[in-house]
Amino acid sequence: MASLKYIYTIYIILSFIISICLSVSIEHKQTKFFGPTPTPVNRNLQFNSEGKFKIVQFTDLHYGESDKQDASSYNSQTGVLNAETDAGLVVMTGDSVSGYAWNGTEGWFAQKWLHLVSPMIQHNIRWAFTCGNHDDEGDLDRTQIVELDNTFNLSLTQQGPSDIQGATNYYLPITDSNGDVQTILYFFDSGDDNCQGVVGWGCVYPDQVEWYRTVSTSLREKYGRVVPAIAFMHIPIPEYMDMWNFYTVNGSLYDTGVCCFSVNTGLFAAFKEMGDVVSMHCGHDHDNDFIGNYNGVQLGYGRKSGYGGYGPPAGWKHGARVLEITANPFSINTYLRFEDGTTEIIPAVHPPQVKEQYNTCCDTYGFVNITGNNYSNCKTYEENFLANNPKLYEINLNHHKKLKNKY
Repeated sequence: MASLKYIYTIYIILSFIISICLSVSIEHKQTKFFGPTPTPVNRNLQFNSEGKFKIVQFTDLHYGESDKQDASSYNSQTGVLNAETDAGLVVMTGDSVSGYAWNGTEGWFAQKWLHLVSPMIQHNIRWAFTCGNHDDEGDLDRTQIVELDNTFNLSLTQQGPSDIQGATNYYLPITDSNGDVQTILYFFDSGDDNCQGVVGWGCVYPDQVEWYRTVSTSLREKYGRVVPAIAFMHIPIPEYMDMWNFYTVNGSLYDTGVCCFSVNTGLFAAFKEMGDVVSMHCGHDHDNDFIGNYNGVQLGYGRKSGYGGYGPPAGWKHGARVLEITANPFSINTYLRFEDGTTEIIPAVHPPQVKEQYNTCCDTYGFVNITGNNYSNCKTYEENFLANNPKLYEINLNHHKKLKNKY
C-alpha cells in the first residue's frame, strides 16, 4: 500500500513538471522572448510640475564581450541613474550589445539585453532605443531586437514602418500637465555600413528622410504649429564634421575623425526644411564627445557609457549625456554625467579652424586619419577582437554568410 502511495506521489509530481514544461514550451512558441511580468506603466511622457523633462542618453554600452566588462557597464549605468533620480526617460543610441561577440548559442542576445536594461528596471525608469551598427550582428536581427525589448513593460521602443529602411524609426511626444504636446522625440535607425552601396558607414536612407517629412507635416497640421523636436540616432550625419572644422564647439574629438554617413542623404536639410528638429544626438565614435550649434541646430555626441569596445580615451570617465528640456519657453540644458556621479565642470572649447581638419567620413574613399591609417578605431577594434577569438571569428563569418544569402 505504501509502495502504491509512493508511486502515485511520484506520478503527480512528474505530471506537474511535464505540464509546466509544456506550458513554457507553448508560451515560448507564442512569444519567443521573455521579459518581466507586465504591470501597468504610464507610457505617456510628461513634463513635471516645473515644466521640465530630463533625458539620460546612454550610448555604446557594448554588452557581451566579457562578464567583467558587462559588470563595469552595469555599474556605469547605475552610477549615472543614482545621480539623475528625476530623469523621465533613458535613451540608448545604439551599439548596446557587441553582436560580433556572439558565441553561437540561442538566447545569447536576450541574456545580454536583460543585463543592460536591469539598471533601468531597478530605478523604475522608462527607456527607448535605436539600433546601432553592431547590435544585430548576433543571434537577433533588428526587428527581433525590438520584439525582445517590447517584452519589458518599461520599454517605449516602437517597431517602425516595415516599408522603409531600418527598424527603429518612430517618434514619442512629451506633453505638459494639460495634455498639450510640447516636444517630439524622433528616433532614426542609421543602419550598419555601406550606405546605398557606398563603402563606409550606414545612414538614414532617403525613404526614412521622406518618412520624417511626412510625420513632421502631419504633426504640424495636427497641432496647428511647429512643435520643437529632438532627434536620436547612432551614426552621426556628415554635418558633424563640418561643424568641428568651422564652428565653435564644446568638447573633444579624439577619435579617428567623424565616422559619419558614407552618403549625405539630406537628413539635416530636411530638418531645416521642416523647422522642427532643433537638437540631434548620436554615439558611434567612442572617443568624441563634442557638441555645438550648426546653422541653428544643436548637434551633439553622447559620452561612451559601456566598457566593451574601444575607448573612451585615457583620463575620460564613462557616463552619459543628460538633456534637461524646459517646455515654455522651449530650451535645452545639456551636460555630461559620469559613472561616479560627478559632472563635467568646464568642457573644452574648440574654436573654428582656418582650414578644415577633416574632409571625409571615416572608412569612406580617401579617408586617412591623423596617424596615417585609413581604418577607423571601430573597424580596427572589431577585427582585432575577432582575431583574438578565433572561435567567435568563425561563428561571425558563417553568420554573415547566411545573412548575405538570406537577403
